[in-house]
Amino acid sequence: MVDFAGSSCDTERYVVVIGGMNMDICGRPTAAIVDRDSNPGKVSLSVGGVGQNMAQSLAHLGVPTYLVTVYGNDANGRVMERTCRENGIDLEYAQCLDDFRSSTYMFITDETGDMLLAVNDMDICEQITPAFLKTRLDFINGASICLLDANLAPETMKWIGDNVTAPLFGDTVSTVKADHFLPILNKMSVLKPNAIEAAKLSGIDIHDKASAEEGAAWLMDKGVKTVYISLGIEGILCASRTSGVEEMVHVPPYPTIIATANGAGDTGMAAITWSYFDDPNRPIQEVGHIAQAASSIALECTRAVPDIDVQKIRNKMSAPLSVA
Repeated sequence: MVDFAGSSCDTERYVVVIGGMNMDICGRPTAAIVDRDSNPGKVSLSVGGVGQNMAQSLAHLGVPTYLVTVYGNDANGRVMERTCRENGIDLEYAQCLDDFRSSTYMFITDETGDMLLAVNDMDICEQITPAFLKTRLDFINGASICLLDANLAPETMKWIGDNVTAPLFGDTVSTVKADHFLPILNKMSVLKPNAIEAAKLSGIDIHDKASAEEGAAWLMDKGVKTVYISLGIEGILCASRTSGVEEMVHVPPYPTIIATANGAGDTGMAAITWSYFDDPNRPIQEVGHIAQAASSIALECTRAVPDIDVQKIRNKMSAPLSVA
């Protein structure tokens, strides 16, 4: 059983999340989808975005969390402000912009909840520039962890790598955006891609555990200290290289009845970040168990961000793991 240090409510320590916040619009049909036709189903709106999703889960896990982002001075932006306040996310270092519409992410799933198609309108994220972050640098550098999502532009990523001294954690978000991390791989303490994102970064065809280990080794060769590669139903590969000692371990998933796959990776990344905030010396295998438990909780929830807390992670981890 993993030991939980229980130190997450120390208000003198905090995590800064730099990334996107969206209004999510989800359409889920009630039967097998018919292409190029109107499909009966349910449409829902919720505040999301990888940065916001991770910040929300971190706050629910008891971590003092600041989201450094931008959003529009519009109806969606006001909903975003209220939702962050209700979920304990501090927006003191975010900015509401008058001349931009809030970021919006629209996606369609199949009848099982697995995503089929998404369209993102996230131009506002381009306003998270080096100049924007420079005025917040002292606060960012005071964080225990600075967590990044790949919605940040490559030049902003490079500036962060050159100027932020807090440990850098990152979620690669998508194959389109994963390479935004390329300029700062050698500055990353922790990186969590999925298999196809790790393949995009490394150029290695990742299709099984052995090739995932090759991909993780490539990322560590580039300077990433610890890598967690999500392998879906195959679990998660945990890899680290410190002081010349390399460790790789595979953790299978927990049995899960999937309601929707949207947001599960964000919850897993938040749990990894919480784990290091709670106990920076926790073995990577135990971190993998925590990430898998959190992702399972998210997969069983119809919302992108589940009502997660430390006790729910404990409860999930008491269940047997799936057979690898």
